[in-house]
Amino acid sequence: MNYSKVTHVFSLSLLITLLMPVALSAQQIPGQQDQPVKEDFSDAEIEQFVAINMDMMPIQQAAEAKMIDAIESAGLEIERFQQLFQAQQLGNITDASEDPQEIAKFNEAGQQIMKVQEEANQEIQQMILDADMQVQTFQEISTAYQQSPVVKAKVDQILEKME
Repeated sequence: MNYSKVTHVFSLSLLITLLMPVALSAQQIPGQQDQPVKEDFSDAEIEQFVAINMDMMPIQQAAEAKMIDAIESAGLEIERFQQLFQAQQLGNITDASEDPQEIAKFNEAGQQIMKVQEEANQEIQQMILDADMQVQTFQEISTAYQQSPVVKAKVDQILEKME
């Protein structure tokens, strides 16, 4: 498998998160970023994390396609949806649009995206559990992959061996 395609798996969830309405992204605990990132995962846990991510790729790709379809079916362009989403994140969607119909389309697409994300999350959580890994451990490794050069290097090394 192509290394850049595998790396896409780890960035895809970030894209999906960018498309999510505020309700889901607001679940972060205040001060959470100030906590040190756990880095002491076993090689077996890291290998299992990579294997699960590889298995998740089709689920994530299908979810991404459904989200894009939801946005387009609501009558919005992806780029416009992202602009509205960013304005919503900043607290005032009317800065990006004063058109009630456009805002209604945005809300409709957002609701559909939340449903798709919820279904994908349930499927992914079950996949993680079926692989005999705790969801919390998977999330800790995922966070560490994004924030810790040490963990990122370990994951990338396993990915390079898979090429």
